[in-house]
Amino acid sequence: MRILVDAGNTATKWQLRSGGDAVAGGQGDLRGLRDWVAVLDDSEHYAVAVSCVKDDTYAHEIGRAFESLSITTLHFVKSSATFAGVRNAYDEPQHLGVDRWLALLAIKARGENSAVIIDVGTACTIDVLENGQHLGGYIFPGMALARDALVANTDKIRFSEDPEPSTSLGTDTAGCVLSGIWLTLLASCQRVIDRFPNATVYLTGGSAPELVALGLDAQRVDGLVFDGLDFWLNGA
Repeated sequence: MRILVDAGNTATKWQLRSGGDAVAGGQGDLRGLRDWVAVLDDSEHYAVAVSCVKDDTYAHEIGRAFESLSITTLHFVKSSATFAGVRNAYDEPQHLGVDRWLALLAIKARGENSAVIIDVGTACTIDVLENGQHLGGYIFPGMALARDALVANTDKIRFSEDPEPSTSLGTDTAGCVLSGIWLTLLASCQRVIDRFPNATVYLTGGSAPELVALGLDAQRVDGLVFDGLDFWLNGA
């Protein structure tokens, strides 16, 4: 049995897999993870793989959550220069966010060697894979982060409205701010997609439905980090 943990910037998710299929899982905080682990069958052997983009203290607490299981192999995955034919673009490969690295591996696990991977959550990340070579990527603020930064760093940009996602010209402060952010996200993603017309485009993250509704042509996928963790365990 395999336990996969994705500790992201805003949420921690976990999944139990048997034979490649997800059979259980959840999301929440560290207490939720500990409570979930506590009711697992302790007679089973579990291989645990963790992706953590939070600090070392949080990672340590994740490790402690599995102390109640007597037979466990625990791995904290790190980005590397190469894995299974995927080559990291970074000069210092360990500095590539492990979630981004695992997304690249997940695409490899799908049999793809070239892709544009867009993950639009707290941050929006774009990574390009071409013939197994990671060419690099982009990181910029996601919707909520960009909105909050504008409010926090200005005196008069204040609003409580939450209009539907749009790239139309705004006619009030909320509309101008939010349409501007959606336009920035959509145009940035589309610009990269246009540069790599032969690559399959994968879109994931909390704001993925809104970008699709705004016209971004991409294949929606969920659980890329989980798929990458499972693929990594197969070759670890």
